[in-house]
Amino acid sequence: MRTHCAPLVLLLAPACFAAHPEKESTYTVTSVFELAKPYNIADMTDDYQEARMLAEDANSATVEITYYPFSNNADSIGENPNWRHEYAGMSQYLRPTPTENWDEKMRADLLVELAQDSIDPAVLTDRELVRKVSRWLMRRSTFNPAFAIWYVHFPNAIPEVFAPLRAAFNKEKPSPDTTDQAMFDREVLGRQMFYNRVHGSCTSSAVLMATVMRALGIPTRIVFFVPPADGNDAKQREMLFSALHHNQVRATVRHGLPGGGFSNHLFNEVFVGNRWVRLNYDVLGQNILDEHYLGLLTHILTTDSLTHVPMAETWGSRYAEYAHAEPKLSSMNPYRLLKVSDHFGANAHIENPAIGEEELRKVTVIEAWTRDAANALLTKPVDTNADLFIGIREYIPNYTLQLRYFAQHAGKEFTLVGPDGAELKASLSGLTIRNKDKTGRQFQWFALKIAEADRAQFDPGTPYAIRPHNTSETYLWTVKDGVTVRASK
Repeated sequence: MRTHCAPLVLLLAPACFAAHPEKESTYTVTSVFELAKPYNIADMTDDYQEARMLAEDANSATVEITYYPFSNNADSIGENPNWRHEYAGMSQYLRPTPTENWDEKMRADLLVELAQDSIDPAVLTDRELVRKVSRWLMRRSTFNPAFAIWYVHFPNAIPEVFAPLRAAFNKEKPSPDTTDQAMFDREVLGRQMFYNRVHGSCTSSAVLMATVMRALGIPTRIVFFVPPADGNDAKQREMLFSALHHNQVRATVRHGLPGGGFSNHLFNEVFVGNRWVRLNYDVLGQNILDEHYLGLLTHILTTDSLTHVPMAETWGSRYAEYAHAEPKLSSMNPYRLLKVSDHFGANAHIENPAIGEEELRKVTVIEAWTRDAANALLTKPVDTNADLFIGIREYIPNYTLQLRYFAQHAGKEFTLVGPDGAELKASLSGLTIRNKDKTGRQFQWFALKIAEADRAQFDPGTPYAIRPHNTSETYLWTVKDGVTVRASK
């Protein structure tokens, strides 16, 4: 890292972790994972996983992680009607901090607003309160798209822009005259976000949620998660998928693993029913296996305040200036999968039925549009240099990257055949669209670009037939009879 800060301070309260079942009594996944800072090996054994340090140097650790994908915390959440008195001593997770900065005025204003919406903390159990208030808070606030929170540090417990990341911070400002304090008030500081009725990224939302819950007397902390592999690395993806032999687990991880960029997720834990329970936005009892959140959530860190984590010096610097980040690992992401296997315990009674199509392997082209015709169908036209779009019939719900992954395995070259037999070469441009058109119809499109040598011969008004060039025996393009390129609906 270019700059170092004070050591990471991680304070742990007593926890009531459920005992893990023996590995021979369930299904487990075990990986060897390399992590760049921040992390804390002591936090990484919880209700859903066990961790063992294998090696560590100044910048990273190699950790063995055993996941329990079928651990289901949501089914065992208790409730405590006496939580106000019994939790009052957990001051570390109740007190205000520079980021989770509630005060007595905010507490009073919060209670007034809750009463106006018929929420009375005095008569609710801890579980009832968390569920009601988390939903209320998410509905009450609007999303702030800026992402500058990782570029802020807290010398002397006061938020400041981390000097090496000033340019990245300024890019997030909605206008040049927006002050630093205005950015802090809408993304970094919990009390100000409450009054401004905004929430930002998952990091920002976790700060807001912790601020509000603590003001009400619910002990709350922030937890950090990464995916089980770096989705930017095709080799890691394939290693992971091929190692998972439970069909539903594999499909869920395949659908949830991010396919690129800087991927992680932060949310909260709340003390409910006399134990720590995960709270992901307004989902109380977030489980480890989730196709909407990283596929298989890998817990790497717990903190009582974002103030105590050197985000700017670690993830923020890596995100903004990867060229200067250490260690390099496999991409800008601060983790990489080195080894993985799974295990059906000898005493386990784990059903493993076949599931529906978990990835696209054979698709059917059912429509083809010129660029102008395609944009006429969209609610928001796409600015692209593609020449046409082809649409397929197949669609797998809750699988965001299905088109991209199919395109990576299948042939990328096509021939357009005119009515007179003239042939033009085309290829996938890399752009895919999965959305709904103006009529509400779900569609899945791949963008094609005409070969430069054939561009002058391309006539948008000609009904070209489409001939794919398949290069795989497993991932195949087919074309419905009669489909041709159309210039209008």
